[in-house]
Amino acid sequence: MRPSTRGAVLVLCALVGAVDGLLAQEGTRTLKGTAVDSTSNKPVPQAAVYVNRTAWGQRTAKDGTFRVAAPVGPVLLTIRRPGYVPALLAVAGDTAGAETDLGTARLRPVKTDADRAAVQAADVRAFPELATFYQDRAKYRQGLFYTPDDLQRMGGNLVDLIRQKPNFRFICYENRRHEVDCGQQLGRGPTSVMRGNPSSAEMEPCPMEVWTNGGEPFRQTLDNITVDAILAAEAYPNPGVTPGMYAGSPCAALILYMKETGQ
Repeated sequence: MRPSTRGAVLVLCALVGAVDGLLAQEGTRTLKGTAVDSTSNKPVPQAAVYVNRTAWGQRTAKDGTFRVAAPVGPVLLTIRRPGYVPALLAVAGDTAGAETDLGTARLRPVKTDADRAAVQAADVRAFPELATFYQDRAKYRQGLFYTPDDLQRMGGNLVDLIRQKPNFRFICYENRRHEVDCGQQLGRGPTSVMRGNPSSAEMEPCPMEVWTNGGEPFRQTLDNITVDAILAAEAYPNPGVTPGMYAGSPCAALILYMKETGQ
């Protein structure tokens, strides 16, 4: 669903606390298994393992094994590592305290266009709103797009990553201290906000407009958002290239697709 309202920069939902609270109320069970390369049959270490839409997760060990807590109801387990087609495992419900061995999950290496299409199909199956993200990526060539694999590969703070790109140097947002952060803390010298006389349009401070899939309100600020909490993201440097449904910012626009939306 497209956002239908405009607003100032809002903040991310308290993901982990809500998920932990839900698990505590319902009880948990354990899911375990092993991720291997479907071609070589070798273990796939450092693959991320997610239960449903959670922002928390676990990485597979050196031998490809994993062991995660899950709600007692049916869940969709996603195992992904950049360079592989994600493995999606639909797991039936079980009783609290139970342990289920899911056996071996075989991850197919990405080598062809068909494999890359399979990655996209897996993303959309696990998170249907990503169909919008991939449609935008195909249509709006001047946007900046981070896929789930991109974010998993990079890590860190999303805004810091975006600021490294041309035309996004001085995007601004209100931080947790209620200060306007325009990137001056990143060690690149004084910004236009500090100088007052920018020498180019790119150096103008840019109050960024932020949207989310579905328009859910945030409860934190962008300086608290790491890529671990985000499924995918797209950004546009100026109104001239920003899709009409995200219009409203005087300069850059950021659209976040979140792992947990309070559902």
